Amino acid sequence: MLGYRRFSDSQLVEEIKAGNEDALLSMYKSYFSMVKSFILKNSGREEEIDDVFQDSLIAVWRNVNKEGFTLTVKMSTYLMAIVKNLWFKQLKKKTRFTVVDESLKEKISAENISTDHLDHALIHQMVDELDDTCKKLLGYFYFDGFENKVIAEKMGFANTDTVKSKKYQCFKKLQLAVQEKYTKGDFFN
Repeated sequence: MLGYRRFSDSQLVEEIKAGNEDALLSMYKSYFSMVKSFILKNSGREEEIDDVFQDSLIAVWRNVNKEGFTLTVKMSTYLMAIVKNLWFKQLKKKTRFTVVDESLKEKISAENISTDHLDHALIHQMVDELDDTCKKLLGYFYFDGFENKVIAEKMGFANTDTVKSKKYQCFKKLQLAVQEKYTKGDFFN
C-alpha cells in the first residue's frame, strides 16, 4: 500500500518510543481488518470498531513508552490482547443493562399474564410433560416470584448457579417438546 511504511515489530517499538506517529499509522493499516473481524464476530457493530481500536492503539503507545517495556510476543498478538480486553469490558457493560429474567424488577405473576388468546389445554399438556423438578422450579420462579437463592434452598440445590442452569435446562426441554409436536403455523397465522 502506498502512503505508509511497514515496520517490523522491533521497529514499531523503537518508532513508538521515538514518538513517530507513522508507527501508529502503520499499525492501523496493518491490523485494522483483524480488529474489525474480531469485534464483528463478537457481537459488535461497525460504529464501535474505531473507538475500541483507537483506545487499543493509545494503550499500546502508553505501554511501550513505560520504562522497561519489552515486547515478548508479536505486536499483532499484543495489540489483539488489548483489543480483546477492552472489547470484553465494553460488552460486559452493555450486557449489564440487557433484560435477563433474573434481573427483572417486576415479577411475572399469573394475574398479570393475559392468556385469553391461548389454548389452556395445550399449555397444561406441555407443562405436564415436564418432570416434577422443572414444574416446581418454574412455578417457584414465575408464579410464586421467589428469588434464585430461595429456590435453591427450597429445592436443595447447591447454589443460585445451579438454579439458573436447571431453569435453562427446563426451558430447553419445553422448547424441544413444543418444536417436536407443533409448527410455527400452529401458533401464528
